[in-house]
Amino acid sequence: MTKKRVHEIAKEQGLSSKELLEKLKAAGVEAKAAASSVEEAVALKALENRSPPAPAASNGAPAAVQANGQGSTATVAEPVSQAPESAPASGTADASSQAAAGERVRPTRDSRTGERTPGGVGPGGRRRVVIDSQASRRQQGGPANQPQRRPRRGRRRRGTYDDTIAPIDAAAMEATDEIRVNSGSTVKDVAEYLGVPVPEVIKKLMTLGEMATLTQTLSDDAIQVLADEFDKQIEIVHAADDVEVEPEFEDVEEDMVERPPVVTIMGHVDHGKTSLLDAIRETEVAAGEAGGITQHIGAYQVHHDGKVVTFLDTPGHEAFTAMRARGARVTDVVVIVVAADDGVKPQTEEAIDHARAADVPIVVAVNKIDKEGAQPERVRTEMTQHGLQPAEWGGEIEFVDVSAKTREGLDSLLDTIQVVTDLEELKANSDAEASGTVIESKLDPGRGPVVSVLIQRGTLRVGDALVAGAHFGRVRAMHDFTGARVKGASPGQPVEVLGFDGVPEAGELVRVVENERRARQLAGERANRLKTEALARRSGRKMSLEDVFKLAQEGRVKELSLVVKADVAGSLEAIEDEIAKLPQGEVKVNIIHRGVGGINESDAMLAAASNGVILAFNVRPVGDARQVAEREGVEIRSYSVIYKAIEELRAAMQGMLEPAEVETPLGQAEVRQLFRASKIGTIAGSHVSEGKVTRGAKARVVRDGTVIYDTTIASLRRFNEDVKEVSAGFECGILLTNFQDLREGDVLETYETRKVERELS
Repeated sequence: MTKKRVHEIAKEQGLSSKELLEKLKAAGVEAKAAASSVEEAVALKALENRSPPAPAASNGAPAAVQANGQGSTATVAEPVSQAPESAPASGTADASSQAAAGERVRPTRDSRTGERTPGGVGPGGRRRVVIDSQASRRQQGGPANQPQRRPRRGRRRRGTYDDTIAPIDAAAMEATDEIRVNSGSTVKDVAEYLGVPVPEVIKKLMTLGEMATLTQTLSDDAIQVLADEFDKQIEIVHAADDVEVEPEFEDVEEDMVERPPVVTIMGHVDHGKTSLLDAIRETEVAAGEAGGITQHIGAYQVHHDGKVVTFLDTPGHEAFTAMRARGARVTDVVVIVVAADDGVKPQTEEAIDHARAADVPIVVAVNKIDKEGAQPERVRTEMTQHGLQPAEWGGEIEFVDVSAKTREGLDSLLDTIQVVTDLEELKANSDAEASGTVIESKLDPGRGPVVSVLIQRGTLRVGDALVAGAHFGRVRAMHDFTGARVKGASPGQPVEVLGFDGVPEAGELVRVVENERRARQLAGERANRLKTEALARRSGRKMSLEDVFKLAQEGRVKELSLVVKADVAGSLEAIEDEIAKLPQGEVKVNIIHRGVGGINESDAMLAAASNGVILAFNVRPVGDARQVAEREGVEIRSYSVIYKAIEELRAAMQGMLEPAEVETPLGQAEVRQLFRASKIGTIAGSHVSEGKVTRGAKARVVRDGTVIYDTTIASLRRFNEDVKEVSAGFECGILLTNFQDLREGDVLETYETRKVERELS
């Protein structure tokens, strides 16, 4: 079946992308935006149920539908037919006819010139009608001229949704009957969501063994348990799931301009990704990277045949899996680099998965063909096993042999990228409010937060108010990838933006809003969501420890407190992801603080108060932080490569594990005769059958195959002499510690235990 993008099918069928998306949604087809790919046959089937347009009145205006016999009209939003050429050009007649039909006519604004056009007449003679969706509601509730009730002022109720943060799809809720509940909700919030009185929720929590107050934050598990108890279907919504998606705009075709394609370089570590990009843009970046591994995502632009191509260089080490996924989400083409002398490796497979998940075209660059032992055909064979069939073998994937060292095949690679992207017809509206994605962010000591943004729509200008997740700001200055200062950034262009109040996460959506006040409001709401979710996670961990481990684990679980500081947000997240993968059954790693930028005095004091360690990645202490750390006895561990930090952290956790006791059998003796001494006790006359019996060794008394007592050998004699040990084949007298109830035929097993260091599983 053929897959096409939504906007292509809509254009062929004479529809807008928005109308087609609504039809697909009603048919249960998942399509989020006009650029989403769907099966063409499925889309056409969904359009079979499309209702025909209502007949137009003789004057060209849409007919009003009579709602009842009293002449009240319900407004309908039907397409407006084009006015005939013989009709008068004035918009006065149109406006009067629309008013007679119960429609409210407002002046419209030309999206390109910004001029207001009266009477609904758009540019070029196109008529535009604005339907008043509130007309029928006003007529049902009373006269149209009745003053409307002003909305009540005050604090927004908890549990309600702001459409800018977490929009609710009412149709989807009716279809699935699921209640969307924000993660990190309080007891009061959960009661409102579930439609249950607050006392009932508290009572149910008490029966489950949890004492909670009205404003206490509940973990996701607790919310789910409550929903099950009250027989409610819920969906727990996290702030990460509510990442704002760029709104769908009906851009006029003449406003669309060609934009540069965004190409992401992926592949296994040391397969030459950065070297290949260096060869393309004729700079040397790899030489400055620690350990030969690219540490941060960079964005660059190159010119080829009069056109511009934007490259994203994603790091190759496995610690940056999340960052690599973000790169795939904003890219148009993925170039997977495979070394001709090494072949397909685990991270090559990860890159393939990320590219497929992003549903973008793939180009394979077979690098290092100049090296001895290079086998480009072997690479093609291995990639075929992963579903990437070379075009020269009848497949759809373009393979290009290149050498970053000799620069062989670079022009062919750029030509191939150009051909693949030309088929995509990449366009964007540059005359709109800008939006894009955070590629990387860092805290510069001299300039403050520096955020690398890839513009995806509109034009970003100096002075624009921005919001990105929990951070906001105003563009003070912008620099392109060469460091040159620019006043505007168009679609497909990466820029460094100065002016944010903090360091947003890599991958956050950046968008321009009307003013800084609105940006501050949106960022504050997002920050509150993240804060409540963090509280819920902490309470959830506490509950799980009490529920799962109970008293058996109490006092045995050790905790390693960390203050993690990194140079950029992407590295910080990568470190956290790797720490989360470490086994934490007995030794838990608690990140008490995380941040971007140098280590300050506050970090050192926090680590001292928590008996923690500061883990620093590519950052150093600033001010008096080092002196404070030395005075408080806080260790600062600095790293420039993430996997070394994780290895040392694993070793530290391993050293905190309780050593394991290993038992070694020594020997076995059979009790053949008993001697009772009034002052000493029962002496077992025994024959050593295996190994040896040693004085002071641990011993088990085994009777009829069952261990009845565990003790030690207090005394060992042979021929009235105290001996240290007796070997197999000899007889001896054995006196046990605190055990006298021996019988003939009992077996004494002797053993010793020693403690050995354990490894993290």
